[in-house]
Amino acid sequence: MPIVCGTDLSDNANQAVSAAFALARARGDRELVITHILDPDAADPEAAATAARDHLTTAIAAASTGRIPAARLELIAGPAVESLVAATETEGGDLLVVASRGESAGKTLLSLGGIAGGVASSAEVPVLVVRDAAPFAAWADKTRPLRVMIGLDESASCDPAIALIHQLRAIGPVDVIAGHVYYPDEVARRYGTKPASMVDADPVLEGFLRRDLEKRLGELPGQGAVELRFRTGLGRIGDHLLEIADAAAVDVLVVGTRQKGGLGRLSSVSSVLLHDAKMSIWCVPTNSVATMASIPRFKTAVVATDLSDFGNHAVPYAFTLVGARGGEVHLVHVLDEDREGADRATLERRLLALAPSALATVSVRAHVLAGDDAAQAIAEAAERIGADVVVIASRARGGLTRVLLGSVADKLLRTCRRPVLVLRPPTE
Repeated sequence: MPIVCGTDLSDNANQAVSAAFALARARGDRELVITHILDPDAADPEAAATAARDHLTTAIAAASTGRIPAARLELIAGPAVESLVAATETEGGDLLVVASRGESAGKTLLSLGGIAGGVASSAEVPVLVVRDAAPFAAWADKTRPLRVMIGLDESASCDPAIALIHQLRAIGPVDVIAGHVYYPDEVARRYGTKPASMVDADPVLEGFLRRDLEKRLGELPGQGAVELRFRTGLGRIGDHLLEIADAAAVDVLVVGTRQKGGLGRLSSVSSVLLHDAKMSIWCVPTNSVATMASIPRFKTAVVATDLSDFGNHAVPYAFTLVGARGGEVHLVHVLDEDREGADRATLERRLLALAPSALATVSVRAHVLAGDDAAQAIAEAAERIGADVVVIASRARGGLTRVLLGSVADKLLRTCRRPVLVLRPPTE
């Protein structure tokens, strides 16, 4: 699958051509497709095509310096965005490279600075919008790592972006900066804490976020540094991501994009990045890059019980999920307002006594919490602990029984961000 590069014959577009050559060379591709969209209403189409071919031949010679890959020219008349996207599909391309804010000498239909957003919002493959080709050339020549930043969060749109990072590090050294923007009040609610400030960085919250986002990013094989950077949100997320990228002096910012129908619209974050970024932008649509399926391992389990016989029925399952290879099981009991004065030390001992003695390799901790909303307290504890799974028993059947007995498990399923295993009675 070749790289397809769109050019409007401008100096900025030559940057895209050079970057496309560098990436194709780094990947070991044999061919690169250079595409120019002609104006179908040109007064002299043949003369326009001849001039474009002559210009591109010179630009390609300068960019390729006689090395692999070979370049193939394609001149197409038609609407710019639709024609570029269609050409990429026809060629079976897996990457579309364009420039930003290109200004062509003379009249041209393809001013890439104006259509970069349209291409990024409609192409089904990743789109690289190039500001500067030099970092890609240096990376392809193995003279320095490529500095790449990813806007990291828990959304599904990050999955193909992370997969792209894996692909790049399989080719050569890549320094990865994972940028995350958070709003202290929202994050504090998630973890069940109070923010130290609504403006300044919060070390406690960032500690929770770092743990979870490092797990989200996963292991990154290959060479290069990996760094996580935070910004507290006071405005648009896109603006804050650019602040991180500028401070880190990255070469390219990788962002997962969610496209919205037809030629589509990019998300507000992606639009800000494309419009305002000084560095190159690599837009990766959902499902455009094959994500690497992995079998998750539950290392940390939270199990909630009301200390009834049936509630305690959930405890062994938490140990089963963690397994005998080592891990953590956190036993949680929530006191309502009427029982907040109960002896917590006694309750913690009762919780610890529920742990199977045969699994000495598993670390066990007890947590006695207070709150009038048990489901929320359990969900917040799971976030603070960093649980891989939450286990709870429920007697829920339907009607009033569901309301009285299954409300905690039901609400936990709706509000908890972690996987939840709900155990039913042996017979309903």
